[in-house]
Amino acid sequence: MQELEQLIQSRLVQSRRGWLAMAAGALVSWSPVYGYASQDFWNKKDPDQWSPDEIKKLVTRSPWAKEVSAEKVTTKKSQNLREPKLGKTRTRLPGTVEPSGAPTERTVTSYRGTVAWESAAPIRAADKTPPPEEFADMYVLSVGGVPLAKGRASRAALDRLRQVTTLEMKGRDPLEAAVAQQISENGSVFFFGFARKALEISKDEKDVTFVTHLNKLRFAAKFNPREMLYRGELAV
Repeated sequence: MQELEQLIQSRLVQSRRGWLAMAAGALVSWSPVYGYASQDFWNKKDPDQWSPDEIKKLVTRSPWAKEVSAEKVTTKKSQNLREPKLGKTRTRLPGTVEPSGAPTERTVTSYRGTVAWESAAPIRAADKTPPPEEFADMYVLSVGGVPLAKGRASRAALDRLRQVTTLEMKGRDPLEAAVAQQISENGSVFFFGFARKALEISKDEKDVTFVTHLNKLRFAAKFNPREMLYRGELAV
Protein backbone atom coordinates (compact mmCIF):
# COMPACT_ATOMS: atom_id res chain seq x y z
CA MET A 1 0.00 0.00 0.00
CA GLN A 2 2.88 2.38 0.66
CA GLU A 3 4.04 1.99 -2.94
CA LEU A 4 0.48 2.67 -4.15
CA GLU A 5 0.27 5.89 -2.15
CA GLN A 6 3.56 7.06 -3.59
CA LEU A 7 2.14 6.54 -7.08
CA ILE A 8 -0.94 8.52 -6.13
CA GLN A 9 1.13 11.43 -4.81
CA SER A 10 2.84 11.79 -8.20
CA ARG A 11 -0.41 11.43 -10.18
CA LEU A 12 -0.36 14.83 -11.86
CA VAL A 13 3.03 14.32 -13.48
CA GLN A 14 3.05 10.62 -14.27
CA SER A 15 2.20 9.05 -17.61
CA ARG A 16 -1.11 7.35 -18.38
CA ARG A 17 0.67 3.99 -18.01
CA GLY A 18 1.27 4.63 -14.34
CA TRP A 19 -2.13 5.93 -13.34
CA LEU A 20 -4.09 3.26 -15.18
CA ALA A 21 -2.04 0.54 -13.50
CA MET A 22 -2.65 2.34 -10.21
CA ALA A 23 -6.37 2.41 -10.84
CA ALA A 24 -6.52 -1.33 -11.45
CA GLY A 25 -4.61 -2.13 -8.29
CA ALA A 26 -6.59 0.24 -6.08
CA LEU A 27 -9.84 -1.64 -6.68
CA VAL A 28 -8.86 -4.46 -4.35
CA SER A 29 -9.29 -2.43 -1.17
CA TRP A 30 -12.41 -0.45 -2.10
CA SER A 31 -16.05 -1.37 -1.71
CA PRO A 32 -18.09 -1.47 -4.95
CA VAL A 33 -21.00 0.28 -3.20
CA TYR A 34 -20.78 4.06 -3.50
CA GLY A 35 -22.58 7.21 -4.56
CA TYR A 36 -21.41 10.28 -6.41
CA ALA A 37 -23.54 13.02 -4.86
CA SER A 38 -21.10 13.78 -2.04
CA GLN A 39 -18.00 13.09 -4.11
CA ASP A 40 -18.41 15.34 -7.15
CA PHE A 41 -15.36 17.40 -6.26
CA TRP A 42 -14.69 17.63 -9.99
CA ASN A 43 -17.58 20.10 -10.22
CA LYS A 44 -16.75 21.98 -7.03
CA LYS A 45 -13.01 22.59 -7.31
CA ASP A 46 -10.52 23.40 -10.05
CA PRO A 47 -8.32 20.50 -11.21
CA ASP A 48 -5.19 21.97 -9.62
CA GLN A 49 -6.96 21.75 -6.25
CA TRP A 50 -7.80 18.07 -6.51
CA SER A 51 -6.07 15.99 -3.86
CA PRO A 52 -4.33 12.66 -4.63
CA ASP A 53 -7.15 10.80 -2.88
CA GLU A 54 -9.76 12.60 -4.95
CA ILE A 55 -7.90 11.77 -8.14
CA LYS A 56 -7.77 8.15 -7.06
CA LYS A 57 -11.56 8.20 -6.73
CA LEU A 58 -11.93 9.83 -10.14
CA VAL A 59 -9.90 7.20 -11.97
CA THR A 60 -11.19 4.12 -10.12
CA ARG A 61 -14.78 4.62 -9.01
CA SER A 62 -16.56 7.56 -10.56
CA PRO A 63 -19.05 8.14 -13.39
CA TRP A 64 -16.03 7.80 -15.75
CA ALA A 65 -14.36 4.73 -14.24
CA LYS A 66 -15.91 1.31 -13.69
CA GLU A 67 -14.73 -2.02 -12.38
CA VAL A 68 -14.90 -5.06 -14.65
CA SER A 69 -14.50 -8.67 -13.57
CA ALA A 70 -14.95 -12.23 -14.77
CA GLU A 71 -14.08 -15.75 -13.73
CA LYS A 72 -12.76 -18.64 -15.80
CA VAL A 73 -13.38 -22.17 -14.51
CA THR A 74 -11.29 -25.08 -15.74
CA THR A 75 -11.44 -28.73 -14.74
CA LYS A 76 -9.00 -31.57 -15.22
CA LYS A 77 -8.63 -35.12 -14.04
CA SER A 78 -6.77 -35.40 -10.78
CA GLN A 79 -3.28 -36.87 -10.88
CA ASN A 80 -3.66 -38.25 -7.37
CA LEU A 81 -5.76 -41.27 -8.36
CA ARG A 82 -3.95 -44.41 -7.16
CA GLU A 83 -3.49 -46.96 -9.93
CA PRO A 84 -3.12 -50.70 -9.21
CA LYS A 85 0.43 -51.98 -9.25
CA LEU A 86 1.55 -54.06 -12.20
CA GLY A 87 1.30 -57.79 -11.70
CA LYS A 88 -1.57 -57.56 -9.24
CA THR A 89 -5.29 -57.83 -9.75
CA ARG A 90 -8.15 -56.20 -7.93
CA THR A 91 -11.19 -58.14 -6.79
CA ARG A 92 -14.54 -56.44 -6.45
CA LEU A 93 -16.73 -57.48 -3.57
CA PRO A 94 -20.35 -58.29 -4.33
CA GLY A 95 -22.58 -55.24 -4.14
CA THR A 96 -19.80 -52.69 -4.65
CA VAL A 97 -19.67 -50.26 -7.59
CA GLU A 98 -16.54 -49.35 -9.52
CA PRO A 99 -15.83 -45.59 -9.75
CA SER A 100 -17.05 -44.11 -13.02
CA GLY A 101 -13.87 -42.11 -13.58
CA ALA A 102 -11.01 -40.22 -12.04
CA PRO A 103 -11.82 -37.34 -9.69
CA THR A 104 -11.49 -33.88 -11.17
CA GLU A 105 -9.75 -30.76 -9.98
CA ARG A 106 -11.57 -27.43 -10.40
CA THR A 107 -9.55 -24.24 -10.90
CA VAL A 108 -11.09 -20.77 -10.82
CA THR A 109 -9.13 -17.88 -12.32
CA SER A 110 -10.42 -14.40 -11.49
CA TYR A 111 -9.81 -11.33 -13.65
CA ARG A 112 -10.41 -7.83 -12.35
CA GLY A 113 -9.63 -4.44 -13.82
CA THR A 114 -10.84 -0.93 -14.60
CA VAL A 115 -12.44 0.67 -17.64
CA ALA A 116 -11.97 4.45 -17.75
CA TRP A 117 -13.45 6.96 -20.18
CA GLU A 118 -10.12 8.48 -21.24
CA SER A 119 -11.48 11.19 -23.53
CA ALA A 120 -13.74 12.67 -20.82
CA ALA A 121 -12.79 16.19 -19.75
CA PRO A 122 -12.23 15.45 -16.03
CA ILE A 123 -9.95 12.51 -16.82
CA ARG A 124 -8.00 14.69 -19.22
CA ALA A 125 -7.82 17.43 -16.57
CA ALA A 126 -6.24 14.97 -14.16
CA ASP A 127 -3.89 13.48 -16.75
CA LYS A 128 -2.20 16.29 -18.66
CA THR A 129 -0.80 13.94 -21.31
CA PRO A 130 -3.01 13.89 -24.45
CA PRO A 131 -4.00 10.55 -26.01
CA PRO A 132 -2.00 9.40 -29.06
CA GLU A 133 -2.79 11.18 -32.34
CA GLU A 134 -4.55 8.08 -33.69
CA PHE A 135 -7.43 8.77 -31.27
CA ALA A 136 -8.31 12.26 -32.50
CA ASP A 137 -12.08 12.90 -32.74
CA MET A 138 -12.85 9.65 -30.94
CA TYR A 139 -14.33 8.43 -27.71
CA VAL A 140 -11.33 6.88 -26.00
CA LEU A 141 -11.72 4.22 -23.32
CA SER A 142 -8.96 2.40 -21.51
CA VAL A 143 -8.82 -1.04 -19.94
CA GLY A 144 -6.35 -1.50 -17.10
CA GLY A 145 -5.52 -4.59 -15.07
CA VAL A 146 -7.11 -7.21 -17.35
CA PRO A 147 -4.45 -9.22 -19.26
CA LEU A 148 -6.01 -8.92 -22.70
CA ALA A 149 -2.67 -9.99 -24.19
CA LYS A 150 0.56 -11.58 -22.99
CA GLY A 151 3.46 -9.17 -23.23
CA ARG A 152 3.62 -6.94 -26.30
CA ALA A 153 0.69 -7.79 -28.58
CA SER A 154 1.23 -8.20 -32.31
CA ARG A 155 -0.68 -6.08 -34.82
CA ALA A 156 -2.80 -9.08 -35.70
CA ALA A 157 -3.64 -9.71 -32.03
CA LEU A 158 -4.54 -6.05 -31.52
CA ASP A 159 -6.78 -6.11 -34.57
CA ARG A 160 -8.59 -9.21 -33.30
CA LEU A 161 -9.05 -7.52 -29.96
CA ARG A 162 -10.36 -4.37 -31.66
CA GLN A 163 -12.97 -6.39 -33.54
CA VAL A 164 -14.44 -7.86 -30.32
CA THR A 165 -14.53 -4.52 -28.47
CA THR A 166 -17.67 -2.40 -28.79
CA LEU A 167 -19.72 0.48 -27.41
CA GLU A 168 -23.38 -0.42 -27.10
CA MET A 169 -26.54 1.65 -26.60
CA LYS A 170 -30.13 0.49 -26.51
CA GLY A 171 -31.78 0.74 -29.92
CA ARG A 172 -28.45 1.18 -31.74
CA ASP A 173 -26.16 -1.28 -33.47
CA PRO A 174 -22.99 -2.01 -31.49
CA LEU A 175 -20.13 0.28 -32.53
CA GLU A 176 -16.90 -1.61 -33.15
CA ALA A 177 -13.68 -0.01 -31.98
CA ALA A 178 -11.86 1.77 -34.80
CA VAL A 179 -8.46 1.81 -33.09
CA ALA A 180 -6.81 -0.38 -30.46
CA GLN A 181 -3.45 0.36 -28.93
CA GLN A 182 -1.44 -1.27 -26.18
CA ILE A 183 -0.10 1.35 -23.81
CA SER A 184 1.95 -0.69 -21.33
CA GLU A 185 4.61 -3.25 -22.12
CA ASN A 186 3.24 -5.87 -19.72
CA GLY A 187 -0.11 -6.01 -21.49
CA SER A 188 -2.15 -4.56 -18.64
CA VAL A 189 -3.31 -1.27 -20.24
CA PHE A 190 -5.08 -0.83 -23.58
CA PHE A 191 -6.71 2.14 -25.31
CA PHE A 192 -9.72 1.75 -27.61
CA GLY A 193 -11.03 4.50 -29.90
CA PHE A 194 -14.59 4.78 -31.23
CA ALA A 195 -15.69 7.23 -33.92
CA ARG A 196 -17.80 9.96 -32.33
CA LYS A 197 -19.74 10.62 -35.54
CA ALA A 198 -20.85 6.98 -35.68
CA LEU A 199 -22.47 7.04 -32.23
CA GLU A 200 -23.79 10.32 -30.91
CA ILE A 201 -24.26 10.26 -27.14
CA SER A 202 -26.49 12.73 -25.32
CA LYS A 203 -26.79 13.35 -21.59
CA ASP A 204 -30.35 12.02 -21.77
CA GLU A 205 -29.20 8.50 -22.61
CA LYS A 206 -29.83 5.92 -19.89
CA ASP A 207 -26.61 4.02 -20.36
CA VAL A 208 -23.69 3.24 -22.66
CA THR A 209 -21.94 -0.11 -22.28
CA PHE A 210 -18.33 -0.87 -23.14
CA VAL A 211 -17.75 -4.55 -23.99
CA THR A 212 -14.56 -6.47 -24.70
CA HIS A 213 -13.55 -10.12 -24.58
CA LEU A 214 -10.67 -12.26 -23.32
CA ASN A 215 -10.88 -15.71 -24.87
CA LYS A 216 -14.45 -16.74 -24.02
CA LEU A 217 -14.85 -14.24 -21.18
CA ARG A 218 -16.96 -11.11 -21.57
CA PHE A 219 -16.06 -7.90 -19.75
CA ALA A 220 -18.67 -5.15 -19.67
CA ALA A 221 -18.69 -1.71 -18.06
CA LYS A 222 -21.92 0.30 -18.02
CA PHE A 223 -21.75 4.11 -17.95
CA ASN A 224 -24.66 6.46 -17.26
CA PRO A 225 -24.38 9.68 -19.31
CA ARG A 226 -26.76 11.43 -16.91
CA GLU A 227 -24.03 11.14 -14.27
CA MET A 228 -21.15 12.02 -16.58
CA LEU A 229 -21.59 15.78 -16.23
CA TYR A 230 -18.60 18.06 -15.80
CA ARG A 231 -19.19 21.78 -15.30
CA GLY A 232 -22.78 21.22 -16.46
CA GLU A 233 -21.80 19.55 -19.76
CA LEU A 234 -21.74 15.92 -20.82
CA ALA A 235 -18.11 14.75 -20.63
CA VAL A 236 -17.37 11.81 -22.89
